[in-house]
Order: sequence, then C-alpha cells, then structure tokens
Amino acid sequence: MATHGDHPTLPKHLESLLMEDVHTVFLKADCPPRVKRGAIGSLRLVEVEESTTTWDTLQLEQAEEDLVAIVEENRHRSDCFLEIDRKGCRVLQLGDLRITSAWPPFSDAREITIVRPVAKLSLGDYDLDERLIERLRNHHRGVFICGRPGSGKTTLAQAIAEYLDTEVGALVKTMEAPRDLQLADRITQYAPLEGDLEKTAEIIFLVRPDFVIFDEVRRARDFEIFADVRLAGVGLLGVTHANSALEAIQRLIGKVELGLVSQVLDTILHVESGKIQQVLELRMTV
Repeated sequence: MATHGDHPTLPKHLESLLMEDVHTVFLKADCPPRVKRGAIGSLRLVEVEESTTTWDTLQLEQAEEDLVAIVEENRHRSDCFLEIDRKGCRVLQLGDLRITSAWPPFSDAREITIVRPVAKLSLGDYDLDERLIERLRNHHRGVFICGRPGSGKTTLAQAIAEYLDTEVGALVKTMEAPRDLQLADRITQYAPLEGDLEKTAEIIFLVRPDFVIFDEVRRARDFEIFADVRLAGVGLLGVTHANSALEAIQRLIGKVELGLVSQVLDTILHVESGKIQQVLELRMTV
C-alpha cells in the first residue's frame, strides 16, 4: 500500500484542496467546498476560503471521471484500485487517499469525499507502559481498539501492525472494508471476498497468519466473524466505533456466549485525541 502522503497527482483543482493539514475534503453540488483540517483529535470543519465558486453537478461528474481514469492509469500500483462500485456510489483508493462518490438516487445530490490520514506514527510515539507493550508482543490475543470517529483508532492499529511485523517478526494480514490502512507492502490486505467478510475469514484460516487486523468491526455479523476467527486461535485486533471501552464490550456481549467473551477479547484500548486513554483487561474468574 501507499506510504503516508503518497498518491498519484490529482487534477489541479482537487490537488489544491489537499493542504498539508487537511484530513478530509467535502465537495457537494451547488455547495461551497469544505475541508476538515487540524491534528488528530482536534479536527475542525471549515469552508475553503480561497474558493470563490461552488461545484455544480457536471463539474463533480467530470471530476469523478478524471479520478476513475487516474485509477486506470495506475493499475500497476497495488495501492490504486476500485474498491466498491454500486448503483449510486463508488469508492476508489488512490495511494493514501480514499475517495467516495455518491449520486442520486442514493444521495440527494452528487458529492465527492476525499479522506487521507493526517499522521503516521510508530508504536514508540505513543510512550506506552512496558507492560502494555509486552502484552501486545504476545500476539496470540484478542484486542479491540475503540473510540469515536477521527480519534486516531486506525493510526494506532497501523502502528501495532507494523510493530508486530518489523519488531516481533509476526506474520500479519488484514481484513478491511474498504482497504485503506497504510502498511508495508509485505502485509497483505484482504477485502471482503465476493462481498462477504465471512469468506475472507475462511481464507485467513488457510494462510495461517500470526495476527490479523480487522478494520472495521461494525455490524452484528462482523462481531460474530471476529469471535469465530479468535476462537480458532488466531491473534486478532479489531477496530470499532464506541464511546468507551465498556461500550465496546457491550457491543460484543449478545453476539457471543457470555462464558466465551474473555476468550474472544482480553484487551481493550480506548483512544481519544490520538492517545490511549484507557486500557481494560478481561478475565474470567470462578
């Protein structure tokens, strides 16, 4: 996949919106362009001051055609591909950019959203307690990273994946929908096979990785797949949206028998503003 900040050159009118501290660009027909900018945990949504015109439907349609053409021109790159193509929606990956297009009848008007990471950190940047690092080194665990959108969950997951790959020597794979983690080329990133992450999990069992990153665990079926993979003995880290570590546990309870929860999940990291705010350990006692 792409390194941080690496993507094919976009058309000038799009590239100019991707200023250094911009995380997300929002373009919608007949609306002023807006961007979300700032550091992890302190992102703010603002209108682009330099822009004096709004984008109309035809301009957005042409921009999307240009982006699809760039994907085709860069098919030789493993980080440039069409991830999702459905009626009313299309998701592209262009280097470190995830680009989502939507149009009627799915959305009320045509829009393009461009998302990119604003930081790439190593595990050493988090100044973790040695006990937690040792816990992560033992990669035969079930771990959740939870937090609100934009809190830095994915950035931490990337740091853990690369730490296990380079420092521990673990064989790491990912299950992603869409595939947008920025990882070393030797870490294979799997999408839903035939649109189904359960089928991806079947392949995971065959290739026998030491550790799997599951980004993101959203729906009830995702939690069930997480449990199935973990109970098969594979080390697993899931990224999920939750307001607290306890809420993340609650989302798992009900999908898994209560007596198995601590076997499926033993460590929860709650992230806020790019920092680990809470670490919970799950154990069963009789």
